[in-house]
Amino acid sequence: MKDTLLLVDGNSLMHRAFHALPLMDADGIYTNAVYGFLNMLLKVIEEEKVQYLAVCFDEHGPTFRHLAYADYKAGRAETPPELRQQFETIYSLLDDMKVRRFSLQGWEADDLLGTLSLKGAEAGASPLILTGDRDALQLVGGGTEVLFTRKGISETIRFTPSKVYEEYGFTPEQVTDWKGLAGDASDHIPGIPGVGDKTAVRLLQEYRNLETVLENGTNIKGKLGEKIVQWADQARMSKDLATIRRNAPVSFSLELCTLPDFRESIPALKKLKLNSIIRRLEGTGNSVQEEAQIPVPGITFQEEADLESTDLITEWIRNREAEGATVCLHMTETALTLAATDGQRAKAALQVDLLTQGLDLPEVLHTVGKEMKERACVVHHMKDWLHRLDQFGAELPEKMEWDTMLGAYLLNPQEKSYRLKALAPDQEENASSVCSLYLWQKEQILKYGMSALMKDVEMPLSFVLFHMEQAGFSVDTEKLKTLGKQYKEQIEECRKQVIAATGGHSFNLNSPQQLGDVLFEQMNLPHGKKTKKGYSTSAEVLEGLRFDAPEVINPLLRYRQLTKLNGTYVEGMLPLIDGNGRIHSYFDQVATATGRISSSEPNLQNIPVRSEEGKEIREAFLPREGWVLLDADYSQIELRLMAHFSEDPALVDAFRKGEDIHARTAGEVFEVPLEWVTPEMRSRAKAVNFGLIYGISGFGLSRNIGISRKEAEDFIAKYFEKYPGVRRFMEETAVMGAEKGYAETLMGRRRYLPELKSPKAQIREFGKRAAMNTPVQGTAADIIKLAMVRVDRNLREHGLRSRLILQVHDELLLECPPEEKEEAARILQETMEQVIQLKVPLKAEVHEGKNWAEAK
Repeated sequence: MKDTLLLVDGNSLMHRAFHALPLMDADGIYTNAVYGFLNMLLKVIEEEKVQYLAVCFDEHGPTFRHLAYADYKAGRAETPPELRQQFETIYSLLDDMKVRRFSLQGWEADDLLGTLSLKGAEAGASPLILTGDRDALQLVGGGTEVLFTRKGISETIRFTPSKVYEEYGFTPEQVTDWKGLAGDASDHIPGIPGVGDKTAVRLLQEYRNLETVLENGTNIKGKLGEKIVQWADQARMSKDLATIRRNAPVSFSLELCTLPDFRESIPALKKLKLNSIIRRLEGTGNSVQEEAQIPVPGITFQEEADLESTDLITEWIRNREAEGATVCLHMTETALTLAATDGQRAKAALQVDLLTQGLDLPEVLHTVGKEMKERACVVHHMKDWLHRLDQFGAELPEKMEWDTMLGAYLLNPQEKSYRLKALAPDQEENASSVCSLYLWQKEQILKYGMSALMKDVEMPLSFVLFHMEQAGFSVDTEKLKTLGKQYKEQIEECRKQVIAATGGHSFNLNSPQQLGDVLFEQMNLPHGKKTKKGYSTSAEVLEGLRFDAPEVINPLLRYRQLTKLNGTYVEGMLPLIDGNGRIHSYFDQVATATGRISSSEPNLQNIPVRSEEGKEIREAFLPREGWVLLDADYSQIELRLMAHFSEDPALVDAFRKGEDIHARTAGEVFEVPLEWVTPEMRSRAKAVNFGLIYGISGFGLSRNIGISRKEAEDFIAKYFEKYPGVRRFMEETAVMGAEKGYAETLMGRRRYLPELKSPKAQIREFGKRAAMNTPVQGTAADIIKLAMVRVDRNLREHGLRSRLILQVHDELLLECPPEEKEEAARILQETMEQVIQLKVPLKAEVHEGKNWAEAK
């Protein structure tokens, strides 16, 4: 077997890493591209058994392609400064590592990759190119393969000649012909106008190469043939621009590219605080994330296959318990794995193969369920375990020792993925990884003061959410179908109104490009800058055009609203209703940075609250037959939390007296007695009360309530004059967020704020708003979660059949038998109001109904 020469497209890998891993170090210095680059490089070197290595970069300045075509790569966005500064860092690190780095003025990195792959193959190596640029596919063949990065840098696909054809429908030799026909927007290579990727592939499959396509242009019917004839020279130029040169004047030998000892760079890596990379180089650890190092237990699995009974599993678990150990479990499609720990390190591990002729899955799950019910275990994603056990009728545990998915979420609520493999990418996906994470997380969560949040809120909540998903919500299918018919008729009427108001020519209202052309070119309405994708037709843009063309914009916005509602809550929901007429939403516990729960399939949290359509949709949601719905909603919880945190005397006084806080605010700001406050005054005060929690600006307030920016800014200034404690709290919170690098809730949940140290003002402002609203929004999320846990527990302790079936923001929904409704309502209200003690009272209002709309 030939030795592998790894050739790295440095620019491509840096860009991919930068956009895949938003990360700063503790000093606000961006290191994400460097970290991702090194992590991916080391991973590939290890997996591919690389013997030789070279990294190629572009040089600044024009290349021979720019001289041939002045618009080559024109219009490309400038490299973000946060990434640009990291290129110098990676250059320095690679030099410290003694990695051979190639760049050449007037040539692109692609040409260097092409040249080195040819020279490497001639020298007897097997070149492997690591890149995210499809241009490199033309280099596949003759012993050279391409490892193509996908999904950021977490996944790769290996391209051989056959794989290129399988994936794209053309051979490596046809890549430049394809570019000559279709062009390449990213490099501003024009190709033949109107010829897209699919047409180019079809032409190449018929005519083999570009030159033959051009020769047959006169034989190709219609507009396509005319374009091929007309733009033949441009197609040839485009192919030439896309062709990678393999004759760059660089000196090369395999000896120059011998794999170096990367540990030379450890001092520099320490300065950048890239501890996971250091541990990797030292061979002492693996990475959960840049700031989350986990120890790797040195543990050997006792492997078992062809078992005839589950006795060994039971015996192994009980023996570990007798030794005082905690058991960690993980199951994949192929194996059940168990590991035991004494709280300091892993002690033993067992692997049971599920693909052999022995035990079947139901037997294993029944045994595991029974053992999990009898003792608290450590797992990854307990809710998923519960569904799996329930699916096979196994016993269900009612407690756990730890959930490593929830632990990872508390430590980093902005992680891209909480899959076990994503959290411990360099370890096997088994109970050993779960054990590693558990030992590390437990220590970190204790250190950061979040143990109570983990034990009292997040872990018990996963059981509550499982039962809610299991219960589901009854839906009136016929009601939904009737609504769907009505919405479709109204959608068509709106479409006709828009077409008539724009000149009578039919076009696709769902196409932003076609809509933009009609609104901004045909009708010449005010518009922003046209981008490569066309004009923006976002809701915000359309709202701004209401007064310019109400006859078009009003039915258009109505069309969009109805189309979304019909697609999401009628046509999108009907297939999700089970045979019992119930719909089972998925509740995601780890989806938001603020700690709020989200729902999907369907998302019942986004049904409009105040519109007639929202009311109609809620009318289709029913309790179990013969039962009733109870709906409890916290009253102004975020404003009450603002009063608690700010300790503003006027705000605290208003809530303690049970006053109408919006009327009180209006009276304070407009300086009139409460009885003189008009509905309009109250409405403005309400907009400010809620808007300030989300960091609303004078501009935002002016748009929300229809006043001038100056009036809005004056209103906010007067508000802060009357409630100085609120301003002080918000300013102090922003400052503390910048100093600590995070904001936290009353219960200790952290949200990290690297945005506060960004060089971009817009990103810093976002960070500042997040710092100010995290204590309020995050604490509201913690409170509703704790309320859910205690409501569920209290209902069970009182022996009631009533059960939680839905949570929407600050609202909880129960279904209960009619004979239990008074007691259930009392438990619901008292639990919600007494779940935490604040400086102002919490208030929850409970309503009853025969459907969700009526209970609301």
